[in-house]
Amino acid sequence: MLQPSLQLPSATSCLLLFLLVTLSGCRKVDPNLTSDGLPEFEPTTADKPDKTAAELFQIAASERGKTPHNSSWPQLFGPDRTSFVDTTINPIWEASGPTEIWSIPVGTGYGSPVIADDMLVFNHRIDQEEIIQCVRAESGESVWEHRYPTTYETEYEYSNGPYSTPVIAQNKVYTIGGQGQCFCLDLSSGTLAWSRDLFSEYEVEDDIFAFGSTPLVTDEYMILNLGASSRNAGIIALHPDTGATIWEATDHGAGYCSPFAATIHGQRFVFVFTALGLVSLNPENGQVDWSIEHRSRSPMSYNAVSPLVLGDKVLVVTGPGPGAICVRVLPDRGYEQVWKHRRVIDCQFNSLMLHDGQVYGFTAAGQGGAELRCIDFETGELRWKYHSLLRRGQGLIAGDALVLLGERGHLASMLLSNESPQVISFTDQPLMSEPSYCAPAIANGRLYLKDENRLACFEVNP
Repeated sequence: MLQPSLQLPSATSCLLLFLLVTLSGCRKVDPNLTSDGLPEFEPTTADKPDKTAAELFQIAASERGKTPHNSSWPQLFGPDRTSFVDTTINPIWEASGPTEIWSIPVGTGYGSPVIADDMLVFNHRIDQEEIIQCVRAESGESVWEHRYPTTYETEYEYSNGPYSTPVIAQNKVYTIGGQGQCFCLDLSSGTLAWSRDLFSEYEVEDDIFAFGSTPLVTDEYMILNLGASSRNAGIIALHPDTGATIWEATDHGAGYCSPFAATIHGQRFVFVFTALGLVSLNPENGQVDWSIEHRSRSPMSYNAVSPLVLGDKVLVVTGPGPGAICVRVLPDRGYEQVWKHRRVIDCQFNSLMLHDGQVYGFTAAGQGGAELRCIDFETGELRWKYHSLLRRGQGLIAGDALVLLGERGHLASMLLSNESPQVISFTDQPLMSEPSYCAPAIANGRLYLKDENRLACFEVNP
């Protein structure tokens, strides 16, 4: 033991201190991070664009050439529900954002816009009516609307709805209201083809939030996470042409998620993330292959992130708490767990973006706020994380760019990269009103953003 009076040379003292710290297992504590390694404080200003990122994007775009625009964004999270389209856009904007082409006032609701050619459909609520509305995607000019009454009220500081997003398929519009009202309308005219009051028929009581599952519509089925647990109709399939019930399955409550259809091992599957967890079904008859409990135990927490499928693997994410689980579907329609991680990504209600085996998504709002993360689908490895003013944002991938709408209304773009976060553009002021919970849509070189005050169209054509 060293005596207090002993004087050591400064270099020796430093070496001894280093050894003591190393052997004791101590590490330097960053005062700006929590014990979990998360930032303690949320950013309060927008990030500055990185000129290098913009240059790298221009190089990548030049190499790939101009890709034809997608003419449709027919459902929540895009054509294949991965929030990705292979199209060329211009993500390099001034601090004020891309040029606004048009905007129109709208009512409340968290549903997103969907587009087929020049027809844009969205739903919203004004006073005691919910409205399914169609406008021209080029101009915002109204084409038709369908109104119906609603009485739903939430006791919390969230919207009274509607939460579900319409689906455009086979020249029809399919949509679910905040109290389970189901409609099929002609896309061109808005003429009602059929309707059902599903909550009334299945004795589903109003929840603490408006109904929020978006249906999956194919040529044969309209599959919906209804949540009629007491009637063993947690998940149902309707005929898209008539609305007639085809099958009913599970006693699960509803998640705020959209089902995902896939063909694996030459067999058809539908994956539904219910209030209890992940369910695998045969879409032809509703037979349940298996279910995995995966949900948060926190009050007022719901499964609200739609599943993703890559090859023979399925990923579901929820938070705060459970995080992510990835399973492999087996040829006998069984499954095996590939990986599970509570902390790598734990989205609450945000879109997951998938491209080239990488998943991009915003984490839950824990201490210090949420952040955007990139993880490897196959392994769950964290590739990078990005803490910013965007907080719990929504996003999409267009070509070589991430387009991100923050919950406070700021718009940003980033270089699509699994190596590091690289900001191309970031608006210094919000473009949309807080909270901006609606996922963005893109079609024909135009970006569509919606909040609970307006729907706006922006130019992002190269």
